Amino acid sequence: HVAIWLKHRWFKRPTKQQRSLVGCCRIGLTSSMQVAILTVCCIVVAASPLRIVGRHRSWPDGHVDFDHPGVKIVARVTGAASVSAVMSKVGSIENVFVVYCDGVAQAGSRPKATFSTKLWTEGTKQSVPLCSGLDANAEHDIVIFKSTEAQWMDIKPTPNHVSFYEMVGIGMRLLPSLVRPQQHRIEFLGDSLTAGFCNLCEQEHSPAAESFALSWPNLVCEQLEAECHAAAWSGYGMVKNCCGGDTLMSDVWLRTLASTPSDDASDPHGTTAKNIWNFKSWIPDAVVINLGTNDGLTGSREELIPAYNATYLDLVKSAAVAYGEQTHFFLACGPQLNSYCDPVRWIIGQANAMGIKATFLDHRGFACPESCCEHPGADQDRQMAESTVKQVKAAMGWSVWSIYM
Repeated sequence: HVAIWLKHRWFKRPTKQQRSLVGCCRIGLTSSMQVAILTVCCIVVAASPLRIVGRHRSWPDGHVDFDHPGVKIVARVTGAASVSAVMSKVGSIENVFVVYCDGVAQAGSRPKATFSTKLWTEGTKQSVPLCSGLDANAEHDIVIFKSTEAQWMDIKPTPNHVSFYEMVGIGMRLLPSLVRPQQHRIEFLGDSLTAGFCNLCEQEHSPAAESFALSWPNLVCEQLEAECHAAAWSGYGMVKNCCGGDTLMSDVWLRTLASTPSDDASDPHGTTAKNIWNFKSWIPDAVVINLGTNDGLTGSREELIPAYNATYLDLVKSAAVAYGEQTHFFLACGPQLNSYCDPVRWIIGQANAMGIKATFLDHRGFACPESCCEHPGADQDRQMAESTVKQVKAAMGWSVWSIYM
């Protein structure tokens, strides 16, 4: 017998207009005893022609602000031979993007990237070329992907976000996004190891050497066909940063925009009331956390272990309350340091005793080449992604046949 797991929470009840747009997913199922073919009809219409994936702030005029790595803007268009975006920036730290036209990454002046905000004038709208040479009579899928962290190598958060207003093109029409619903939702929380810091290796020491598009979290999302959110900032820790600064990653996790600080300059841990993330707005199936490298927890920093344990456990408990009992937590250790592995295992034990699903994610043993600033390079990111996928699938019981509907 062949069982197909159909989950229903992904969709709200479709409107009359949505019911007229129905896709059919043809699924082949095999076993050692039999082969079966099943056709499942499923609605795959996005609620809006433009789909924003990742934490972002929306405004009444329709534009959105964002700064976390991995945020992407997804659209389907027709009628235009070329398409551009209208965008702007706040802040001085460069942000780098990759544009995909019908699944093909577009080359640009930066390595493994399409465009950068480096030369933009702050607060001024920019026309950003996205795709050209399109067949105006065909339909095309366009993705704008943010490939760098919120505020590269900065220990004091100050507003450094990007705004997206619209896509434009002569004769262009936005179409409903008829995409197959992604199977799973995964949230990532981490530091430079998660952000893809210096993973392009042997590049100038700048945001251009960082590619979240090639990082292990993004590769995990691609391999698991998951919709993902990420919060990652180089140098930040759970209770102590590696290289100064008082704002912590456990603070940033609470924010819609990572780089928006508190109105109170004496409060490095807070943010504005409007910038508190609504944890009920997006519920992940799995939360992957790798924080502890920057905390150190060895030598003179061993004294931080009790605070690390308490803060980390409180974060997991708060997330479990917000997300519900079905969310599974994967707490990682490695590959740069192993000094926080035992504290992470203690936190997992405490969480399990409270009925929270938590599993150790082993990131030890992967190389951190000197040419990559002693961080995992793109090759190691691929290896870490493959290992992570195996560990997550084993713990979650996910298979290629499980689908969301």
